[in-house]
Amino acid sequence: MEVVSEHLGPDVTKVALVGRLDIAGAAKIDMKLSLIAGSHQNVIFDMTEVPFIASMGIRSLVMCAKTIKSKGGRVVMVHPTEDVHNVLTVSGIDEIIPIVPDVDAALAAVKAA
Repeated sequence: MEVVSEHLGPDVTKVALVGRLDIAGAAKIDMKLSLIAGSHQNVIFDMTEVPFIASMGIRSLVMCAKTIKSKGGRVVMVHPTEDVHNVLTVSGIDEIIPIVPDVDAALAAVKAA
């Protein structure tokens, strides 16, 4: 599992996740997501390269999102695969971290007051 971050503006960071977000993948990125949560205001998770997500991966994303939200920031997701999208919606995670269709919609969502 890899984390690739890219600044899209002064207060928006896109975080591309690459690999399986299972128990091993979550363990690899927990510290990186913790650092991102502590130092970034608004985050867009790009899920394009995540073919699988398990409960530990969901936990990692939710913990990051809750930390960012506690500081007044916003978090959204873009481009989950169909399987990942189904897991996120069935588990209700899309209520915590909204899923939007593209980066433009994600930028609008994190910048909305």
